[in-house]
Amino acid sequence: MDPSLREVAGTGNIDALYSLIGEDPYMLEHIDQIPFIDTPLHIAANKGQIKFAMEIMNLKPSFGRKLNQDGFSPMHLAFKMGHTKLVLRLLKTDKDLVRVKGREGMTPFHCAAAAGNSNLLFQLLETCPECVEDVTAVQLLLDSFYGLDVKAKNSEGLTAREIIENVGRQGLNMSSAEDDDRTTAKIKRIKKRTSRSERALVKLIRTKNGLSENMINATLVVAALVITAIYQSSLSPPRGLWQGDNTSNPTTTSNLTTTTKFKLFNDNYAEKLSKHVLGEETMKTGTAIMNPNLFLGFWLFNFIAFGLPVLLTVFLLYDVARILLLPLYFLSVSYFNCMTIISPSMFWANLNFVVMWAAIILPSVFVFGGVWLCMLPKYREIRQMRRRVRNDNNIGIIQYLRMSV
Repeated sequence: MDPSLREVAGTGNIDALYSLIGEDPYMLEHIDQIPFIDTPLHIAANKGQIKFAMEIMNLKPSFGRKLNQDGFSPMHLAFKMGHTKLVLRLLKTDKDLVRVKGREGMTPFHCAAAAGNSNLLFQLLETCPECVEDVTAVQLLLDSFYGLDVKAKNSEGLTAREIIENVGRQGLNMSSAEDDDRTTAKIKRIKKRTSRSERALVKLIRTKNGLSENMINATLVVAALVITAIYQSSLSPPRGLWQGDNTSNPTTTSNLTTTTKFKLFNDNYAEKLSKHVLGEETMKTGTAIMNPNLFLGFWLFNFIAFGLPVLLTVFLLYDVARILLLPLYFLSVSYFNCMTIISPSMFWANLNFVVMWAAIILPSVFVFGGVWLCMLPKYREIRQMRRRVRNDNNIGIIQYLRMSV
């Protein structure tokens, strides 16, 4: 970076900044093209120059997410140097800055948690609740505790437990009794705002974020293989399909008779009490030769084996490329359509027919419901206010929204 720009950022001289921009209009663009660099925002954050930092954020918002050569974002540096007011101003400009992963996967939220700064921690958490979805490298290590040497020591001769206890003591020393009361009240308020389903969703998102790219790719490959195999079984079920109209009882055909001590799985379906529930065998062309009792296990295990990989694929690809889910959607509908066609009795045909239409209607309801919601004037107004809060430094608007939540 130009030494003159570095000096201007350190002193917080906004007029001098625009003088340099007048000499080279592409000055900030050239800096933004470098992957890892100390931007003017980094320097201002390090020196605590709040007005200059806000001016840079207005001109070049992308600088807020850029890491320097040491792996720190501007918010990391502002927190490290104790410039809490600057951290909060950056947070009001873009709440997601607290989730920027820097060195060793640490976010500014992690730094506040490790330092035991409870007041700042809860301000970050209230402004950006999504930050709890992020985990450090440390957390991933603790989650995979198998084979972990808990007695290992660092260069200072401290174990992991001793380090955690020291951080906890530092956090207690940094807060007074009044701060502790405020912290307890904030914890209760946050717990009331978070339901069990939301906490479960956070755990799922953490699990997803903790997966490496190779692990996600391998999981998707396995899921695709399972989905393909289960779909193929709907086209070629065990024992095959009736090839013509059949009016004879399959138990009279020797090659179809099964001998087993479990009566449920015998071929003599005519003697089964479940016949009154599962209905008569249709024996139509294209339906499964197995009787409705045997079809129960086939349908149930296939439903589970097909549904779980589909849900897993949707979970992994939902935020990446939603358009890739369309073929999977139509494949699911096609699967239940095949199961409807091969059903050996009207009970199973009706059940699969209902499931097929549920697979068709439910996603459509969510899609049209989302479109309808976006068309509501109130919802459009809320979206406009959110965009204004993200792009505006007007503290009054932010305070108003916080009071209205």
